[in-house]
Amino acid sequence: MSRILGPAIHQCFVYPDFDSALARFAAGGIGPFYVMRSEGGEGRHRGVVKPLDISVAFVFSGDTCMEIIAPHGPQENAYVDFLEQNPGGGLHHVAYYSTDFEASLAAMEAAGHPLRIVQEFYDTNTGEVFEIYCEPVGVDNPVCFQLLRPGVFDAWFDAMHAAAANWDGKEPIRNAMALMQATMAPAEAG
Repeated sequence: MSRILGPAIHQCFVYPDFDSALARFAAGGIGPFYVMRSEGGEGRHRGVVKPLDISVAFVFSGDTCMEIIAPHGPQENAYVDFLEQNPGGGLHHVAYYSTDFEASLAAMEAAGHPLRIVQEFYDTNTGEVFEIYCEPVGVDNPVCFQLLRPGVFDAWFDAMHAAAANWDGKEPIRNAMALMQATMAPAEAG
């Protein structure tokens, strides 16, 4: 869908066992992983606000960014939906930047690929939506599309990319939140 949405920025794999998934990727020499657990978060799942409890890791291999997610415990979200259809896990979504979600969705519909929003994440203070997950309408067990506002996490992704380019194999698991806070603080202060 890059011809409509632009270049893909990452792909995400959802697995039931987070540690096993990281070990599988690391066995190929991929790293370092930037890991965080999102407890007490929330998102809108099919239009209804639901709590969120997931582990997330980002890792680069060259210019390719991959995300690994595992949900924890009973909950309702796009990741659990996926694992219900794919108990062993696999490719969940491909991410693209979008400055205007409605325009991106309209472009996909005009091209004959209508999408339905299944998950939204937003700033809990302002309500502003910064990323959405969409599934192709009428497709069973689809690969989802994530649309993400550019600029929100750019410095963080750039820092992870740079770390992977120079990685010596040491410290394969790193704190994603610490890096996020370090890289995003200057932009927020400005």
